[in-house]
Amino acid sequence: MFEFILYSIMWVFCVYGILSLIQDNMRIKTYRTIQEKLKIILTVKDVEDGIENYIRELSLGKNFFNNLVVIDMGSKDDTIEILKELEEENINMKILNKTEGKNYLEKMF
Repeated sequence: MFEFILYSIMWVFCVYGILSLIQDNMRIKTYRTIQEKLKIILTVKDVEDGIENYIRELSLGKNFFNNLVVIDMGSKDDTIEILKELEEENINMKILNKTEGKNYLEKMF
């Protein structure tokens, strides 16, 4: 009787594992279909100290984002220059000023 219960529990875990694999596979397919539509929108202002490291970390790995939109809200430091240097390094991003950013967001919503 004990063996029957043990085998039953083992089969439940096996079926659960198989169903989890199928579900994960479906999530990966869904992720790939929405990846093109995925956008990360950052609003920045006077963040020259950490913006380069933050964007480099976003751009590493498995290309989590397809498009990065950075909206500058009127930085008075070197934030824009750092962003333009990163853009020249072929990091897939679009840099917008405050007015362009407002228009961009209005079109999205």
